[in-house]
Amino acid sequence: MNEFRPNMKLHFIGIGGAGMLPLAIHAHALGCRVEGSDVSSENFHLLEKAGIYPAKGHGGVSPDTDLVVYSAAVTADNPELISARNLNIPAVKRAEFLGLVTKDMHSILVSGSHGKSTVSAMLADMMSGTGFSPAAIVGAETVSAGSNYYPGKGDRIIIEADEYDRSFLRLHPSDLIILNIDDDHMDVYGDISGLRSAFTELVSRLNEDSVLIYNGDDPNTYMAVSGCVSRKIGFGLGQRCIYRAENIKYENFRTTFDLTKFGDKICTMDYLYSGLHNVYNMLAASALLSEYGLDGETLALLAQRFRGVKRRLEIIYRDSGVTLIDDYGHHPSEIKASLKNIRENTEGRITVMFQPHLYSRTKYHLKGFSESFGDADRIFISQIYPAREKYDPSVASSNIFDGMDDGTKAKTRVFDNFGSLYDELKNTTEAGDVIVSMGAGEINKLLYRYRKEVCESDRH
Repeated sequence: MNEFRPNMKLHFIGIGGAGMLPLAIHAHALGCRVEGSDVSSENFHLLEKAGIYPAKGHGGVSPDTDLVVYSAAVTADNPELISARNLNIPAVKRAEFLGLVTKDMHSILVSGSHGKSTVSAMLADMMSGTGFSPAAIVGAETVSAGSNYYPGKGDRIIIEADEYDRSFLRLHPSDLIILNIDDDHMDVYGDISGLRSAFTELVSRLNEDSVLIYNGDDPNTYMAVSGCVSRKIGFGLGQRCIYRAENIKYENFRTTFDLTKFGDKICTMDYLYSGLHNVYNMLAASALLSEYGLDGETLALLAQRFRGVKRRLEIIYRDSGVTLIDDYGHHPSEIKASLKNIRENTEGRITVMFQPHLYSRTKYHLKGFSESFGDADRIFISQIYPAREKYDPSVASSNIFDGMDDGTKAKTRVFDNFGSLYDELKNTTEAGDVIVSMGAGEINKLLYRYRKEVCESDRH
């Protein structure tokens, strides 16, 4: 399959997933007839709002389908994949189709181990206030769009470029952001050098007219971009970075900093979110837009347009009694950064409900997870969320507990099921507490349940 036609009939397997949903909407917006299915109907309302009506559960594929698109999580024994093979309908992974549908567009790729969704949303929100107005395919629902997708105008598109399964190597970057390179997806890459090599290969796809925005403070990123022939622009805090943040201040989950270029102040940025990792995220977005020719006054105004991303330090409830925060952090580095951020913005007791994501990731990062919760006062750990993986009896949530020091163990409990975890949360929460759901699985359902049953019922 090497050709995309706007009038194709497409079937998406796993259409409700974070990566598939915006791609299906984008294909629909380009004139394709889109069908699809998913075992969960949780995000169907976003598709229906766009005029796509998927089926719950996996059945068969219509005989007149031109192409089946499936996510990396779909296995060969999926009944719809089998149906497509029996009907001789070509099937491609999501990344390959994304490359096909965007290869003739000016693609702005946002890559890195952490922060992709946030920076993609920052760019989409900020650029929607300019003449660029690109489309955007984001890996999480944003507050501004109320979806993972921005329709946009013109030939530019922002793409969250996922490194899992080497997916981003199917894409065609016009410009590229690399936020960081950390030891995630080691089941695919083996070690950090394998992951770094994949980023180097992605960089090699750029041409002399491309813009590469990279984290100059991150050693792995710095190594990955060393051979780049395009315009190479570093951001960070260190002296070798062209764009830097100075006079950083956090207050009430917002950040201000002075944006400088070659040491000269451009403007003062003031935006939603706090924490050093989000300083790097805003630096990346601002550096690209500055290279596109936007001046400091404009950048400062555009930063105000960013309204946040669902499940990225999202405050879903706040009053004088309790604060509820939903966060997607599922890697030790992300957990540490988020909890440090929360600690810098609150004096309340922090309770974390953490659901490990994937057996392979849990096993690889056991030591890191055990050392990630220093800023939390109480840690409630649920069982592992398997997602695409089969059960692995060699690893369990209790292994994280086993690796903790005595002080951390004293404030940690491991639960066999959501019911007992929720009961403990409900019975022990005190006024002034901050409750955080942490993980890429379903742990946030308990946070929303607590908001409904406790917080909102107390107001009636």
